[in-house]
Amino acid sequence: MVKKHILSKTNTHDLVLTVLLLLFSAMTAHAQEKIADGDTQKVSPSFVLQEKVRQWVETQKLRSKERADWFEQKRNMAALNGIRLKEIEQIDSLIEAAGKRLSDATKNREDLLAEQESLRNQRAIILKRVERLEVTLRAQMQIFPEPLMNKIKDEVERIQQPEPSDSLQDRLRDLVAVMSAASEFGQSLTIHSQIRNDGEDQIEVEVLYLGFSGAWYVGRAGKIAGRGRANKDGWNWSEDKSVAKPLNEAIEMYRKERAPDYVRINFTGDKD
Repeated sequence: MVKKHILSKTNTHDLVLTVLLLLFSAMTAHAQEKIADGDTQKVSPSFVLQEKVRQWVETQKLRSKERADWFEQKRNMAALNGIRLKEIEQIDSLIEAAGKRLSDATKNREDLLAEQESLRNQRAIILKRVERLEVTLRAQMQIFPEPLMNKIKDEVERIQQPEPSDSLQDRLRDLVAVMSAASEFGQSLTIHSQIRNDGEDQIEVEVLYLGFSGAWYVGRAGKIAGRGRANKDGWNWSEDKSVAKPLNEAIEMYRKERAPDYVRINFTGDKD
């Protein structure tokens, strides 16, 4: 049975190197021979062998160095490749996250646009209602008496002469203020001092407003008195001296200058 000897590459190189060194030693003994004076072109065989051995050794050193450099580069490339793979994974994760954020942002934008369109439609509806209310209210302002107008003078002016720059919110606020004040006046008893013309004279009178239902006036001396009724064009006033005494009594009761009691005032102007 034949046994096979398996030699590593390193052992083989060492064996070849040993054999060459032995040959080199053997040839060195003949290297002492002198070259004849007339044979200057000949080279000693030992020198040739020595040169071959030197070249072979240099070659082996170079191969070993290149192999070591290659293994080092291979390790570096493997490490660099691992780093690149991790970077690619991170980039993929960032792209995925960015895609999700973009998708969410797109959906949010669509929702905001839908909400904006809904708000725009609602604003258009509110604007039409505000415009209708302003038109209606302008016609009703004819019956607003002086004490009511004094409270909402600025709001009334803006409603009667609206500016293009006025915001919808401001216009709506003015409407609410005017209607609230008018509603409060319509449900209240109001006494107001004002100047009335009596021929060529101007006389201060006290006017009692029973909301928008009716009003009565009396001079301080009781010489003039009358009543007023509201219609679509404003207030119509007519003289009625019969209301002077009961009206003065009612005003004194309102100011707590007289004990409360029933007071009969001609409301329609008809004679009893």
